[in-house]
Amino acid sequence: MHCIMRSADRTLYEGDVERIVARSPHGEFAVMNGHAPILAVLVAGVIRLQAAETEHTFVCKKGTFALAGNHATVLVERPFALEEIDPVAIREQLTMLQDEESSEKIDSEEAAYLELLCRVKESRG
Repeated sequence: MHCIMRSADRTLYEGDVERIVARSPHGEFAVMNGHAPILAVLVAGVIRLQAAETEHTFVCKKGTFALAGNHATVLVERPFALEEIDPVAIREQLTMLQDEESSEKIDSEEAAYLELLCRVKESRG
């Protein structure tokens, strides 16, 4: 199936894939060639695009997924390709967020996303 994965400012991937794995509020799901049409909301998590011989791994904060025929569209917010994730820089952002918010409630959604980025990079390299 043909897949295009975009954020507001760039195309992250465009090409043929054999399988797409993503996370909705109800859990992880996968689609392959010939899957029935589907529309899903995506939550913070890993998106894996399995091409013929390569798997492309991304992390997004949220997004939408649509599949109709053999055309998949993945629209994401705050995406990172696995190779773009810098745990040192992300830990610094997390520390700054905690320092800035020390007198107020920390943005827990943002902190959770930053932690997710670090965990994915550490587990998948």
